[in-house]
Amino acid sequence: MTVKELIGLLNQIENKDLPIRVLEDNPNNPDFNITNYWLGGIEVADTGMSGYENSGEVILIGKE
Repeated sequence: MTVKELIGLLNQIENKDLPIRVLEDNPNNPDFNITNYWLGGIEVADTGMSGYENSGEVILIGKE
């Protein structure tokens, strides 16, 4: 998913005050979706930074 796609999906949500829950997409984990993680922050690694020479990324940070 790209930032543009995420913004498009978020713009479709009527209530902009809802918290954002993060779910683990791993049905093989016995604790699958048991722990509640909430979006706690965002980091940006721009293309060209150390470790991101070829492609940057947006990192969504979850916390309990």
